[in-house]
Amino acid sequence: MPLSATTALAREVIVPCPRNTPALTRAESENLLTQIPKWTLSPDGTTLLRSCVLPDFAGAYALVERIAALAEAADHHPDIAFGWGYVRLKLQTHSIGGLHRNDFIMAARIETLPH
Repeated sequence: MPLSATTALAREVIVPCPRNTPALTRAESENLLTQIPKWTLSPDGTTLLRSCVLPDFAGAYALVERIAALAEAADHHPDIAFGWGYVRLKLQTHSIGGLHRNDFIMAARIETLPH
């Protein structure tokens, strides 16, 4: 059975990103975004955004714990806000002030977690 685009992206390696690495263009980001359809771009195109609705606080907290473990293992960390019944995620490679393929890989990995 062929892998979905999200699963294939999630299996890619997150690589070191030196400060002089150029951020992805909006067109490059929009192309990669097709592989993670539940995510959106910020209006300025420099950040990936995702909101999750969960049944209660415990569900939101459990998802945050799974994301935190995944992020620590990859050494690529989203900004996370959560509360009763919601989790909001932001991904950006801060050192380059925009998006890198690593952000899309991490977003795809987050999508493999149970929500």
